[in-house]
Amino acid sequence: MQGLRFDPAKAVTFDLENGLVHLEGAPARLLVPASALGVLCAAAGPEATLNFGRQLGRAMGRRLASRLGAAAPSAADEDPSAGFRPPVAAAEDRIQGVRAASLDTIVDHLGGEVALAGLGSLAIERWGEAMVMVLDQCPLDAEADRLLEGVLEGALQAACGRPARALCIDRDASRARFLIASSVALERVRAWLAAGSSWGEALVRLHSPPRGEA
Repeated sequence: MQGLRFDPAKAVTFDLENGLVHLEGAPARLLVPASALGVLCAAAGPEATLNFGRQLGRAMGRRLASRLGAAAPSAADEDPSAGFRPPVAAAEDRIQGVRAASLDTIVDHLGGEVALAGLGSLAIERWGEAMVMVLDQCPLDAEADRLLEGVLEGALQAACGRPARALCIDRDASRARFLIASSVALERVRAWLAAGSSWGEALVRLHSPPRGEA
């Protein structure tokens, strides 16, 4: 399970006869210019953009869970007398497969999904207790940051079965950093950034004891 790497072979297929693009057997996909998507995000507004990103991310997370869940023993494998597994139970088996995987394996598979979507190369950074996801060579500019936040939120929630929140804390022409944390923690970081703190200072401050505590 720990050595299961993302395999992009035949993940994307082009049905030229019918003019369709498919991703791992899912419904047809569209290829659109990154700049056009950025314009759409700017016109749609932050909430609609975030929700759109979550929809994209949930599809990624479900595919991730399907792959890692298939590699993990299910309840039926461990207890053959359990017989038929209803859809809800089967989905829980897939989520348990993700939770049993190493962080490196999860990031590898999520990074594969992100790459297939053309959103860049995904890596992870650890800043103490803080987890930061980094997108390198991302073709989208800052207008689409809410979209990218939604993609990461939706993917992690669908894959792990737990709420996830993301906040873009650093951005340049081709790289963006996203803090993955609780809603409360993200609001604190958002306020510190708005007050002029650097993103590095905000991460240190997030995990420092309050004044007056040891």
